[in-house]
Amino acid sequence: MENRTNWIIAAAGIDAVRTREAGLTCLHLCTQLSLEGRFVPLAHPASARGDFLGITDSGGVPRGCDLFAAEAISAAQERGCAGIMADFERPLLQELTAALDREAHRAGLPLLIPLPLAEYAPNACAIADTAISGGSLEGRFSELLRRFGRGRIAAQLVCSCADFPLPCANPNGTPLSPEEFQKLLHRTGSTVFFSRELCAKYFTYSDGDHAHFVLFDDADTLRTKARLLRGLGVSRLLAVYPDACRMGLLTPVQKR
Repeated sequence: MENRTNWIIAAAGIDAVRTREAGLTCLHLCTQLSLEGRFVPLAHPASARGDFLGITDSGGVPRGCDLFAAEAISAAQERGCAGIMADFERPLLQELTAALDREAHRAGLPLLIPLPLAEYAPNACAIADTAISGGSLEGRFSELLRRFGRGRIAAQLVCSCADFPLPCANPNGTPLSPEEFQKLLHRTGSTVFFSRELCAKYFTYSDGDHAHFVLFDDADTLRTKARLLRGLGVSRLLAVYPDACRMGLLTPVQKR
């Protein structure tokens, strides 16, 4: 399908093993910023060499940013990780993000962070979402690449689905589960269309006097987004294991 070294897949257990066997980089979400504000290992993958160490945010307040960063770098190096992904978006974590950026850069480890904190980590690669409800996906990422430069933008591909009442002030709409989506599509009998600008599929329906717009992704739209982003020069593409299977990057393991 494409250069598999560009992909980072969040997976655990047997899914992580399968991801590595498929030649893809695995993201192990195995550490966290704890409620007490400390760096805490949650699990120990059987092998993480060459993969990314993921740090989740439990909502705590960091007690010492430099110490936290040093411990995170040490954990990544001990496990032979190729980089770190800090899943932080709270404004409160600006100082911690900056500390991680300094320590990771000093150690020669790539750091991935969500786009909202990119200005506090000048050496890191910022992760931008590909599920948008307005504008143009190509225009959005072209602008990000101009702003940050190639090598500093990664893309998160998520199989999302949301219902937007029209007009809608919320750019995220109301999320729909796969079951809710299928029931709604069946009940309304709507025709599905593809938006080239959003690189997603959609349908419309009426609920009494109110019009609705349902925007969603599937395997086809995720693959189309990946091709578009790769053509623009986005350095890394991230996905969770189920979505990687949807795109045909690997075959899901049959679990007992």
